[in-house]
Amino acid sequence: MHDIVVVGIPLIAILAGILFNRHDVKELRAEMIARFNKVDERFNRVDTRFDRVDADLRQFHFITGKLEGRLEAIEKRS
Repeated sequence: MHDIVVVGIPLIAILAGILFNRHDVKELRAEMIARFNKVDERFNRVDTRFDRVDADLRQFHFITGKLEGRLEAIEKRS
């Protein structure tokens, strides 16, 4: 009987601790996944902004090229 008490009670305590820790790990994992999803959303917004800036710069370079061509034509006339 003494052996059952000496071995059984710590064993039950250890198993209960493992079960409670598994529950905490699941909560922690869910929280981490939620945070990573928020970070992904932020990166997607930044990517969208960079795409807009890239499109604006391409348009700027296109217009600049046209203006340079017109200036060259005007300079040749003079």
